[in-house]
Amino acid sequence: WREMKVEAKKDINKSKSEVLAEIRKPSNLVNFHPFCKENHVEKWPGEGSIDYVKYLNGLKYRREFVEWGDTGYVLNIGVKKKLAQVEWLVEGNDNSSSLRIRVSPELPYKNPVIKFFLWHFYIKIMLKTYLENVVGGFSEYIDTKTKVEKNKFGKHAWYS
Repeated sequence: WREMKVEAKKDINKSKSEVLAEIRKPSNLVNFHPFCKENHVEKWPGEGSIDYVKYLNGLKYRREFVEWGDTGYVLNIGVKKKLAQVEWLVEGNDNSSSLRIRVSPELPYKNPVIKFFLWHFYIKIMLKTYLENVVGGFSEYIDTKTKVEKNKFGKHAWYS
């Protein structure tokens, strides 16, 4: 359990290039992220990009993009320090593709027992639900081109 990762993946009936184009748009989270209130860009696009996501509950995170390639990007997210690394990975071809979001959190707990229980019985579960909401929102948005409603798939204790 030393390598803590959670991911959600959604198959999408759009081309890989279409999905990549959509996730690379500045301020794109407001269109499909069910817990995002605002998504302001400081620097865009490419490696070194910086934006901010403000959640429905007022929480605000800074996202710094450390990799930007032909399969998506990798970013670090946090407030004053990095809370997690997030990978947005797009696989597929001209007919269909998939979007996978993988989060590797940095838990601040020193005690390995506390860390183990919090990870396995709370954080992992909460993150999985969160990510499934985000990829679900993305899939719906790219199909309908209609902004996804706030809390579309239910409220989330961390972000709603």
